[in-house]
Amino acid sequence: MVSFLSVLTMLQALHSRVSTDAGFSVSELLVTIALIAILSAGAVSNLKELDDPLSDASFTVTHYLRLVRARAISQTSFIEVVPGSTTTIAASSSDSCTGVMTPIEGLTVNLPRGSQLTATDWSACFTPRGLSDANVLFTIRDTDGRTRSVEIALGGGVQIQ
Repeated sequence: MVSFLSVLTMLQALHSRVSTDAGFSVSELLVTIALIAILSAGAVSNLKELDDPLSDASFTVTHYLRLVRARAISQTSFIEVVPGSTTTIAASSSDSCTGVMTPIEGLTVNLPRGSQLTATDWSACFTPRGLSDANVLFTIRDTDGRTRSVEIALGGGVQIQ
């Protein structure tokens, strides 16, 4: 049988194992919160560097032109891209690059805010084989005055310069 004394001894041993210092002090919590705040402030201030309208615009335009070229190949049609304004580029299709162009719904790209085309007097027509009718070079500018050129080669390739 278990005696009262042995039960009391076990309870005292259990009580001595449980520390009354469990948990965090207020000063430890305040230091932790301060460190998190300092690290968060540093991270948020560096997020602005990720916002680059010129890079965004040049990559958006090159991807758009590659999409239009792929569509011309897949649909075996002639597709022309022309600037609609300094901030948009639109696509139209026809049975030849010199024919009457019909606008293609949903195949328009808007440049990101803070960027624009420097000229709107260019156009490129992709053939059903993916070739361009002209070597086209145009420039994109951001609000800081920085520029990047985008080239459409006769072979249909598109690159940023």
